[in-house]
Amino acid sequence: MRKRWVQVAGQLVPAGESPPDPAAPLVMPDIQPYRSMVDGSLITSRSRHREHLRAHGVVEVGNEKFPPRKLAPPPGLKQRLIEITNQKTRRG
Repeated sequence: MRKRWVQVAGQLVPAGESPPDPAAPLVMPDIQPYRSMVDGSLITSRSRHREHLRAHGVVEVGNEKFPPRKLAPPPGLKQRLIEITNQKTRRG
């Protein structure tokens, strides 16, 4: 019987099986301290960064969420399409 294998994190595992548990937990490092562009205070941690954004009502560029919007057709488009259609039918 043939088996199918896939490579996961450099190891071959039978297809359809979950990859082995990592050897150690993955830990994300804290952010480097920076000066706020809003008030000049020193931000030294992620939690302080989030608090600072909330306190000043600002968002990071690239992380903001915009609701989908429906684009309205240009004014007079429907009437212009009717006129063009009528001109073509008169010529033909």
